[in-house]
Amino acid sequence: MLTRSGAATTTAPIQALSAQELACLTGGPRRVVEAAVAQLVDTGQLRASRDGYLQLVGRSGGGDPVERTVVADVSRHGRRSISILTRRLAESDAVEEVVARLVGAGYLVDDELAKRRKVISLVPVVVVFSVGVVRWLEGVAGDRPVGWLTALLICSGVIGYAMYRQAICPRTFEGANAVGRASVTAPAELVAAGGFTRHPDQMIRDALTGRRGVTSGGMSGCVPNSCGTEGNCKG
Repeated sequence: MLTRSGAATTTAPIQALSAQELACLTGGPRRVVEAAVAQLVDTGQLRASRDGYLQLVGRSGGGDPVERTVVADVSRHGRRSISILTRRLAESDAVEEVVARLVGAGYLVDDELAKRRKVISLVPVVVVFSVGVVRWLEGVAGDRPVGWLTALLICSGVIGYAMYRQAICPRTFEGANAVGRASVTAPAELVAAGGFTRHPDQMIRDALTGRRGVTSGGMSGCVPNSCGTEGNCKG
C-alpha cells in the first residue's frame, strides 16, 4: 500500500497523458511501442501488411523519440515483423525514458523501491517463523506435544511464501486515477488503452494483428486493469 501510494514522487504530476504514457500505464513497455506504431501507421509513415510486417513509407523520421526509434529500426531492416519490433524496442532507451518520466511523476512504482519494501515487509514473517522453528525444536527435544505448533509453522510458512510470490502492481494509485481520467478517442490512444485489437479501423487492425496472431504485449507480474480494484496496470 505504501509503495503504491506514490510517496516517492519527485516531479510534478503529468497534466494530460500522451498516448505513449497511457500505453505504459495500461500495458507496459511493449504497449508503448504499439502506440507509436499505430500513430506512425495512421499518419502514413509506416504501412502494415496482413502478414504482420511493417514497411517504411516516405522519409519522415517520427515525431518523438519512440517513433523515431521505430522508424529507424524498420528503415534498417527494410521490412520488420511487428511482433519482433515491439518485443525488442520495449527495452530501448526511448521507451525507458517514458517509464522514467512516469516513475518520476509518481504514476509508476520505482522497481528498486518496491524490492526494498518487499524485503522489509517479509522481515516480521521470517522472524515469527524462525522463533516458531526454535520452539518446535525445543518441544521435540523435550518430548512435548507440538501438533498445534507444527500447524502454525506450516501456516506461517505458507503466508511468507505467498507474500514473497505476490507481485507489487507497478502502477501507483495516482497512476490508476490518471488512467481513469484519460480521454481515449484517437486511434493511437485506443491502441494505448487496449492494444492493436482496439484500433477502430478494421483493415488496419487486421494488418497490425496479422494472420499470425500477433498479440498485444502486457506487463510482467501485475497485469494492467487487474491491479487491486482499480482495473487493468512496467515490465
